[in-house]
Amino acid sequence: MTEKKIVSYEFGPYRLLPAERLFLRDGRAIALTPRVFDTLLTFVRNGGRLLSKDDLMRMIWRGTVVEEGNLTQNIFILRKTLGESPHDHQYLVTIPQQGYRFVARVREHYEEESAAGPARADEAGRGAGGEAVTSIAVMPFTLLGGTADGRCAGIGIADTLITKLSGIRKLVVRPTSAVLKYAEEKPDLSAVGRELRVEGVLDGTLQILENRLRVNVRLVNVESGLALWAGKFDDDYRDIFSVQDRIAEHVVQSLELELSGEERGQLAKSHTDNVEAYQLYVKGRFYWDQRTEQGLLRALDYVRRAIRVDPDYAPAYVGLADTYSALGEYLYSPPGEAFPRAKSAALKAREIDPTMAEAYASLAEVAFFYEWDWASAEESFRRAVELKRSYASGHHSYAWFLMAMGRLEEATDYFRQARKLNPGSLTLNTFLGLPLYYARQYEGALAQFRETLEMEPDFTQAHYYIASALTQLGRYEEAAAEYLRVIPVEYAQQASALLAYTYAASGREAAAVKVLGDLRELSQTRYVSPYLEAIVHAGLGQKEEALAKLGQACRERAAWSVFLGIDPFLDGLRADPLFNNLLRCVGLPPRPAVSQG
Repeated sequence: MTEKKIVSYEFGPYRLLPAERLFLRDGRAIALTPRVFDTLLTFVRNGGRLLSKDDLMRMIWRGTVVEEGNLTQNIFILRKTLGESPHDHQYLVTIPQQGYRFVARVREHYEEESAAGPARADEAGRGAGGEAVTSIAVMPFTLLGGTADGRCAGIGIADTLITKLSGIRKLVVRPTSAVLKYAEEKPDLSAVGRELRVEGVLDGTLQILENRLRVNVRLVNVESGLALWAGKFDDDYRDIFSVQDRIAEHVVQSLELELSGEERGQLAKSHTDNVEAYQLYVKGRFYWDQRTEQGLLRALDYVRRAIRVDPDYAPAYVGLADTYSALGEYLYSPPGEAFPRAKSAALKAREIDPTMAEAYASLAEVAFFYEWDWASAEESFRRAVELKRSYASGHHSYAWFLMAMGRLEEATDYFRQARKLNPGSLTLNTFLGLPLYYARQYEGALAQFRETLEMEPDFTQAHYYIASALTQLGRYEEAAAEYLRVIPVEYAQQASALLAYTYAASGREAAAVKVLGDLRELSQTRYVSPYLEAIVHAGLGQKEEALAKLGQACRERAAWSVFLGIDPFLDGLRADPLFNNLLRCVGLPPRPAVSQG
């Protein structure tokens, strides 16, 4: 029997083609000198074996006498090309006094082997111990010869696949927000899988040539490093929806998942067959994920245009609803302008697709932050997480509702579930401290907020909540420094109001009044929530003014009014009978002041 020839080797995001003398990362060629290429090829062909320096010099230079320094230099260049630090051993391990070992798992591709063929049947959909793969992450696809629009397209394909696959109850799929950080440059897929705590990673490249769409995709088992499935698609660009459907179907087959009729229907569902509408929606989703005011306004423009192109495109209406809600929740827009528009869009999405979890979550946000219809909000939040088990955002939003209702232990449970679904989320790691913060257990909350800084020292959200906890602990100088760090980056109005409260509490009344004046001046040109002004008056001990501003916030249904029952910055007002009137205005029961835990 004739032995098949090996035509390529694959490890991590790399592919090595000896005959063509090509080395690729995610489909892109990496230039190597001939000797460095030979060094890499020698390591790959002898994966797992300990190779001495003498072995390597004999195999690479084939009897030519060279200095040992040439080998050392080649290995240095190779480590740098593979992105390895001296202490990082994903690929090459130095064995002191003995030599080197290439430790990455290598898959060999033989001639006549189908590029779309799976791993061996006994490995398909299985972990190293034979257990089924039940959790995956879908990486943003890489556009070869990429542009900014291409980055959006790559994220869009991943987002569509995530939406399709996350409707399968036996499969946990990491949300889009968990994989966005890999859109620029992807590390080794097994490393990504370990970081996201999944058993499988789906990755792909796409190339758009005139009206053709070429997609290469693979599903990798994190534990073994083997490709469970790999496929190539070359279609008319207008058939992008068919390509996405086929990729999702292949993933299900390779993981040996048995689907219910409802799940199979969700998997096959395509919300639009209009490529232009899809492209506009993808760009809108990209900018919405930035969560900045400018990003949200750009998202608004794109999803509106998508709806004009396809008036029955349900995800675009969800995008419209979520963008308006975010503008209201982050205090960029007056509530009376943002939330009614959000509700109208969410209702349209639910009308088009009554099984769409995201539509229920969008309706829940409006019922919670604006309508103060607690029963309706909770029903919609529960419906959203029931429809989509992997819906981290749904669990996260529901936790905020539970906190506002004073159900802090339940809120903690839902934050934990959300973080389990999205373990790398800095936001969710930070928010785990919020139930402690609202329980007035400030030291515990502070510890949780600071844990996030160990993951990312410049994470603004963590600094914002650290500042809030420090204010409540009376550590005013430290708190002020944190607020001043936050204001130029994000949450400018909110952080300014809390900074003014901190100034007032520390005896710097003039500084507090100055910030209050700045907020009032700003309100002449854009929306400033009266709830924020109330916080500053509370810090200054101006109870009458604070209560008046809170009354204004209630009348205009300012988003943050839902936190009247738990906000520690308002604790100095709770003894006043008028405060209970405010709680009743919002629909919350009177509550006694909460002392620090």
